[in-house]
Amino acid sequence: MTEGTDPTHELRLDRTQEIPTEALHPQQNTPGQKDFRTGVAAVPAQRQVEQTVSFEPTLAPGQIVTSGQLKRPDVPLNVRLRQLKAGGRWSVAGAIFLLVSWGLWAASAGGDGDHGTATLALFLVLVVAVGLFALSRLVGGVVLEKIMGRTRRSAWLSHAFIGLFLVAAGVSYLSSIDWVVDAWNFLRGVR
Repeated sequence: MTEGTDPTHELRLDRTQEIPTEALHPQQNTPGQKDFRTGVAAVPAQRQVEQTVSFEPTLAPGQIVTSGQLKRPDVPLNVRLRQLKAGGRWSVAGAIFLLVSWGLWAASAGGDGDHGTATLALFLVLVVAVGLFALSRLVGGVVLEKIMGRTRRSAWLSHAFIGLFLVAAGVSYLSSIDWVVDAWNFLRGVR
């Protein structure tokens, strides 16, 4: 048998013959898809993106970020003031104890004490308390917010620290009053 007379060979040739897709689906091309072919995935054109190289060093643990994407957003002033008020009772209680102790100390000195010097001493204690409060807020901001990555919601720990400082200053004023020391020793049972 010759190849030309074999009907299966002719049939095989017909099956393997390529048919153009335009002939099968002439209306399938839609606007915007001029390269459409059946069975071939359409790949969208890629955009050209400019690549820029930035030389920002990587941060080691404990380093402080002062600018850039990693910096926390700024907190509005009214929110900061509200945070400063939270816990203020500790500072107020310490200041009241200090003022009462200072008043007793100044009154016990009588006429022989210089009230100008006593007032200056009270003023200096209050200035030191304000400075310690600012320092404790600064240290808390660096430790909590920058290093540990936490947010501060109040200032109660700083106020408690300053309240204890003012109470200690008041106790030092009370310890220099003779009748208070005698009353304390009487209560303790020490003569």
